[in-house]
Amino acid sequence: MKPALAQFRKEITNFYVIALINIVFSALAIAFGVSSAVTAILGLAPDAGIPFPRIGSGILAMICFGLGLSWLLSTVRIFEGIESIRDTLCQKAEDISGDQMTCLIVRMLAHYRDNRKTIGTMITVCTLAGCGFFILGINIGLHVLSVTPSGISATFDAVLLIPAMLLTLGIALASILSSYYFTGFSKVWDQRLDEIEESECALKEKLGLEEQ
Repeated sequence: MKPALAQFRKEITNFYVIALINIVFSALAIAFGVSSAVTAILGLAPDAGIPFPRIGSGILAMICFGLGLSWLLSTVRIFEGIESIRDTLCQKAEDISGDQMTCLIVRMLAHYRDNRKTIGTMITVCTLAGCGFFILGINIGLHVLSVTPSGISATFDAVLLIPAMLLTLGIALASILSSYYFTGFSKVWDQRLDEIEESECALKEKLGLEEQ
């Protein structure tokens, strides 16, 4: 019972982290869209005197805002479902019975089956965004250190970028590792659903319920 419970907790935790990271990325996309739209509308961009780039920037900003909002609504729905299962699992702690755990697994299977495609996209988004944050973190790191013929130096203002660099690299690492581990769990859940579907088909065949 305990090994199965520990494995289930680990799967739920990874699922929870993946959903939470996607919510963060959705919020960042919305924030970027809003800030870019305001910049384009008020003419604060460097190319403010040129109409076409301004229009293009505004359109791109609205697209980012729309995609971010749409993805936020999708991920929040999945997050709420997994959070409910996780909260129940945490409340029961080690006192959870076999029947209660079975009930939670069934809930998890139903939740995963209903959102399988979206969850697959969440893993992809998490991986790509993690890579993007990693590149951003490296870019910030390059601004921290100044390479000159006399050696490597860093100004006080550049040193202030170190917390931002560490935070960015931390987000990137968490995103990539979470997506990597959850990919394995996702394959296991896909296999479980396939086995259930095969059992349902076999049962229908025996009961003569197959469509003629």
